[in-house]
Amino acid sequence: MKSLAVALLSLLGIALLARGAGSADPGYAAPGSFTVRQIDDTWVDDARNRYVPVRIRLPESGERVPTIVFSHGLGGSRDGGREWGEQWASRGFAVVHVQHPGSDESLWKDKPPGERWSSLRSGADLRQFLARIADIKFVVAALRRRQSAGDPVAARLNLDRLGMSGHSFGAVTTLFLGGQRPAPGVADRLAADLPESRFSAFLAFSPQALGADPDHQFAAFMRPALLITGTLDGRLFPGLGATVEQRLVPFAAMPASGNKFLLVIDRADHMFFNGTPGLRDLGTVGRETIDFAAVEARGYALIKAVSTAYWLAYLRDDRVALHWLKAGGAASLAASDGYLEQK
Repeated sequence: MKSLAVALLSLLGIALLARGAGSADPGYAAPGSFTVRQIDDTWVDDARNRYVPVRIRLPESGERVPTIVFSHGLGGSRDGGREWGEQWASRGFAVVHVQHPGSDESLWKDKPPGERWSSLRSGADLRQFLARIADIKFVVAALRRRQSAGDPVAARLNLDRLGMSGHSFGAVTTLFLGGQRPAPGVADRLAADLPESRFSAFLAFSPQALGADPDHQFAAFMRPALLITGTLDGRLFPGLGATVEQRLVPFAAMPASGNKFLLVIDRADHMFFNGTPGLRDLGTVGRETIDFAAVEARGYALIKAVSTAYWLAYLRDDRVALHWLKAGGAASLAASDGYLEQK
């Protein structure tokens, strides 16, 4: 009788997996059931005499929840990635948005228009990149210290289930924390100090490979990665950022280890991936006929569906979500507004 019950449960599990794989839209794009509390704070890294603003989105759950750290793009703030953070938190993930002084909104805010571009360029140098890496490592360590000290917010986090995400400069930050290595001859001495082993999975919006030999850069990237870009996701203005083609290079260069995904959104531009409704690239030449509101509505829903399933699969060991990602359901959903590849 016991063996019959086990067999029935096994068949039920297989049926659920088949249903998840067969459905192009299993509802992952919809907000989850959790009420979300927002906490804004500024933490002090005494070792660097540095003030790091954070915004925590915390689902009201009775368990410790997996936690995602988010890094904004150049000139952004802890408000970056709002749409993604709200979605993930409603689905049962804590999201910690980190603001990076020196490459944040202070580069352009309250500055004359003529000074903004040069200021933004100054915030994209090696010094600021290393400061970002240190910011994320500081935040992870601070969360653990706070949890050990009985902090009521940190007590709600499962810090053994950590994800890392970011947009643009935040995507660069994300991928180096995940195992990307500097291009040969470019700060090779820094390579050992960049990865963060406490992250289990990575999601990069508008990724890029820096310099030559991408195979060298991504050969050691073995942990799960979801890379998201668009067919108009190029340079925001001349001389800064990557081309549309360069956004595809990291996925192509990563090992085919069964846990890599590339989602491309048709007609989505660079600022689309900031996750702030209505935000657009400055250069609109040749794009006047595009209905960006429609692109946003469909593209946001697709990103929410695929990213939610990705986090469920790799931070919650959700077999149905993983099967949907890998067995054709996610690719079928993506086909109407772009495409999803895996390897």
